[in-house]
Amino acid sequence: MLNPSNERLDYGEILSPPVGYDFNFAVATTYSLDFDALVGACLALGLSAETDSELLNNPVCLLEALRTTGDKIALFCENGQIHMPGKVSPLYILLEQMVYQVSNVKARKNTSYSSFHPKFWIIRYVDEKDMPLYRIIILSRNLTFDRSWDVSFYLDGIKEENPIYTEKNIPICDFLVFLSKNLGNTPLEKEKIRKIKKIIEELPYIHFRVADKEFSDFEFIPTGIPKSSGGEYSITDYPLFSGYEGNIKGTSQHEIFIMSPFLSGDVIRFFNNKKGTVRNSDYILVTRRESLSKLKKEDADNFKIFVMKDDVIDGESACEFSRQEEKLSESTLNGLENQVVFKQQDVHAKVFAYEKNLYLGSLNASHNAVCGNIEFMIKLEGDKNSLRAEKLFSEICGGELGGLECPFEPASLENIQDNSKEENNILDSEIKRLCRLNPSGKVVEKDKNYEIYLEMEDFESDYQMSIKPLLSENEDNNVVLAKEMVFKNLCKEQLSEFFVISVRDDKKMVQRVVKFCLGNLPEDREKAVISSVIKDDVCFFRYVSFLLGENMILSALESSEGDVSVYGEDGKKKVEMLTPLYEKMLKTALVAPRKLKEIDALMDAISEDGIIPDGFKELYATFREAVKENG
Repeated sequence: MLNPSNERLDYGEILSPPVGYDFNFAVATTYSLDFDALVGACLALGLSAETDSELLNNPVCLLEALRTTGDKIALFCENGQIHMPGKVSPLYILLEQMVYQVSNVKARKNTSYSSFHPKFWIIRYVDEKDMPLYRIIILSRNLTFDRSWDVSFYLDGIKEENPIYTEKNIPICDFLVFLSKNLGNTPLEKEKIRKIKKIIEELPYIHFRVADKEFSDFEFIPTGIPKSSGGEYSITDYPLFSGYEGNIKGTSQHEIFIMSPFLSGDVIRFFNNKKGTVRNSDYILVTRRESLSKLKKEDADNFKIFVMKDDVIDGESACEFSRQEEKLSESTLNGLENQVVFKQQDVHAKVFAYEKNLYLGSLNASHNAVCGNIEFMIKLEGDKNSLRAEKLFSEICGGELGGLECPFEPASLENIQDNSKEENNILDSEIKRLCRLNPSGKVVEKDKNYEIYLEMEDFESDYQMSIKPLLSENEDNNVVLAKEMVFKNLCKEQLSEFFVISVRDDKKMVQRVVKFCLGNLPEDREKAVISSVIKDDVCFFRYVSFLLGENMILSALESSEGDVSVYGEDGKKKVEMLTPLYEKMLKTALVAPRKLKEIDALMDAISEDGIIPDGFKELYATFREAVKENG
């Protein structure tokens, strides 16, 4: 069930449409976001490709994945937690229509900001008869390239004739209602709200099935959002944390298993006190070594505590980097570099085994997670023997504890040093505070270029703060944060609602990407970006060939063979390429005319700047007319 050697789930495989289905629409959530990880998700959803495949290096394939999924994804993340990419590209403009930020209110009983922290997907696929299949994915993993150990679980559901699953799926519906309120009033956002409402209307008819034989039932658990029936979802309403806020011990328990990277003393103490006078019990806590500094000895004296071995934390990083260094150095496409950086790994999964239930998802064993954050968990009901603490832990260890293959070792609360990065947390909080002011601005055309005017409320900080447009390479546009700011000399492909905020103190700097609403953006801005990839007629023919390919993935790989530079001024090679393309178009017009719609969309998306080769429009119009006459 949780054995990392045999039971691994690949993020891309989970997202890819099942056989016989096409991707229709998805709503997703993450706390932190890496743009290139989102690009990988688009490849999986739109082209059924692996998120780390060679297609990341193919500009035609990458552009098609982003272009065709932009209006089909609504991704919500914590405001101020988009990672700064190592290499930026104008293609990131195509991500604007997918990404929406959520700012949560302050946590109860706590002065720090609470977080929008769920890791969740609901995906709607459709078959050739337009019948839907739904997939719900609950994870502990953010949409980033983090290497840490995470947990994921997914269920598929098909549509039944009668709405008999209303009660089961109400928490999902309420969660979607909450998320849709974070969308705006643009035509695209209104269309996404309409699609989310359609999902909510269908969910009472959707029967989700647990494929794993170990589990007999399940329950969806969002927390920190309003209930349609009144009140708010809280994890303390469920047996796992029942009595926590009132400091009530509740029924004594023989076994408790907790895996959580981040801890609070009061939460662990709540579980620790459940042991009472019970003998021969197993209380197991798996966490990060640095998180133990949050605990006192009496908080966890009934727990056996385990942390990941240092050589495991560092080992994959060293091994993988030496193996991938050469490959990564060549991973560049059209200015978008595959920024997979092999970092240290550690525990990041959130797992609670309690009574006969297994809780998985985004919620840490911390005070903010329980009392303030927006989270999403799933409760799986199973057999008591399958969910024994020692059995679960031995599965995660991949064998006997203490063996050479075991990645964990026992830990003590004695002589634990606090190595938490408090400075980074403070700087992050400054970004969160700024984001909650919701700055906005406008774009003004000036001297054949553009300027962005950005305004915000008065903001005082003890730290040095600056801001710049994400796509601007001009250092003059990295300005000190002020009530009114101007960013000058921007071309159309540099106009983006994404900005970089930098916060510094004497020792450290934190950078985050944020999205601010801009008015007066040129309507043809995305066309300019697409034209920057399809920059000549050879690239155009490659793209058309890719769209017409019977196997889009194979076609994409074939189209990347050889360099554009081989097509000389005499045009001989170009002519050689046109003949098979025309043959493909003839075949498509006869057997798969619907694919011609994709060429329609491509031609509409390209700027009128001479990229479409001479004569192609006339030829294509003939094909379209022939298809029309043949019905």
